[in-house]
Amino acid sequence: MKWERSLIVVVIIIVSFLFGYLIGYTIKPTQAPSSEGIVIIDDLGRQVVLEQVPKRIISVAPAATRTLYDLGVFSKVIGVDKYSDDPPEAKNKTIVDYKNAEQLLNMTPDLIIAWWYQRKYLEVLEDKVPIIYIHPTSIDGIYYDIWIIGKATGAEEKAQEIISNLKACVAYIEEVVKNLTKQYGHPKVYVELYSPYKTIGRNTFTHEMIELAGGINIAGNLTGYPLLSDEYIINANPDVILYENSQLSPDNFTSRPGWNQINAVKNGKTYYLDRHIATASPRFVEGLKFMVWAFFGYNISSNISLCFSNVSSHIPSDKVSVSECNLLTTILGTIVIIIKHN
Repeated sequence: MKWERSLIVVVIIIVSFLFGYLIGYTIKPTQAPSSEGIVIIDDLGRQVVLEQVPKRIISVAPAATRTLYDLGVFSKVIGVDKYSDDPPEAKNKTIVDYKNAEQLLNMTPDLIIAWWYQRKYLEVLEDKVPIIYIHPTSIDGIYYDIWIIGKATGAEEKAQEIISNLKACVAYIEEVVKNLTKQYGHPKVYVELYSPYKTIGRNTFTHEMIELAGGINIAGNLTGYPLLSDEYIINANPDVILYENSQLSPDNFTSRPGWNQINAVKNGKTYYLDRHIATASPRFVEGLKFMVWAFFGYNISSNISLCFSNVSSHIPSDKVSVSECNLLTTILGTIVIIIKHN
């Protein structure tokens, strides 16, 4: 019965988190403090050294802004870029322009966190302020960035908690998706970023999200963020279209020449994808949930609501390290498989 299946799922999640909680008693911090200060290797392979835990942080990468909030260090943030509107509290921070090096320096930050492509504007500050550049190209890359931001800001153990929680949720989603794809197959998916016809290639974390949610990225044979043509998209004939521009509506796609031939348009499977859940912050797991719903019409939020509440608020205070999470998720997957075969 449906309620019995739901009860089983709840038990699985509770058992998984209790297991992690008990393990936490025996886990020590993974790294001892360095005599050189806090040493980070960012996504550009640069060694970044902070003499002490920063008290004044500027984030010009929205994903980092949200991560800082989930890590519990948002009170240290003194400035954000204009796109950092998650969490809502970001509106109370000073808005900065990453192209204005003088403005950033005048705010006397102890740390700046930026996207990789912003370096050409920020490089002049690298000998004055520690700067961490993030460029996650996979889900593991998101985990790594959560960890380095946590380590840099004195919240390494909280980062480990968040990563462990996310991995447990992803493991469960993968089990759900295996069953859905066996029954319905893998839908072809086109993701349109804010600019028309601009999409995501295979070496991006959004591509990996599509695959984890059971879809096939129609631009998966391309790299980076390519610009597609009408002909390419029509020939690929996606079953689902996700778009990030909130100014658009499904009608915008029906009016494009030849798009009425596309399965997604014919079947009304065009959905707005909120950029706040399709970015490199802990909220990416909400994006996975949304994609599963968009691809298969299956809502998994009621089954694993623990995974989608505020990621900072429900994690036990005792710590589960990243290394221990592999054991936790293995047991979780095993329990799901046992139940599925009985």
